[in-house]
Amino acid sequence: MASITVTLTSAAEGTPYAGVYSTVFLIPRAAVAELLERPHNASRVICRINNAGEIYSGLMPDGEGNFFITVNKEVCNRFDLEVGDEVSLTLSPDDSDYGMPLPAEAAELWDIDPEARDAFHTLTPGNQRNLLYQIDKLKRPESRAKKAVQIHEYLKAVNGKLDYRELNAWIKADNR
Repeated sequence: MASITVTLTSAAEGTPYAGVYSTVFLIPRAAVAELLERPHNASRVICRINNAGEIYSGLMPDGEGNFFITVNKEVCNRFDLEVGDEVSLTLSPDDSDYGMPLPAEAAELWDIDPEARDAFHTLTPGNQRNLLYQIDKLKRPESRAKKAVQIHEYLKAVNGKLDYRELNAWIKADNR
């Protein structure tokens, strides 16, 4: 575990990824050296922000030997953060299977539909995490369950060959 104080930084000021990300936490390599020695998912971390809550994230290399954590607008709003704010971070290893908690709706679906589970597990870890996030970000359990079924039915139909545009069209058609 690493505890550090950093400044929420505009990506334009702090990284070569300015065109991709808008705000980041810059993380010195020395602060996370011990975390990076893990054999599995070394760059995946649970980031506790100002002791107010956690986000699951990845340590992204900055191209100069250090790292950054991307901070989207949703996280800024949730923790009331603005560029220039000093922020207390506690970084701990994320040893979860997917880089985030598994939504209960996906776990239940896998219990009753092994084919859906198998199709899901043909995907890369990043695509798995992205789809689980799409399920988990919904507020109502009924909505999460519906999204889980839609995603997994699509994956079964295409034998696990994910195309996000196709998936979005599939979901849109199913919602009509």
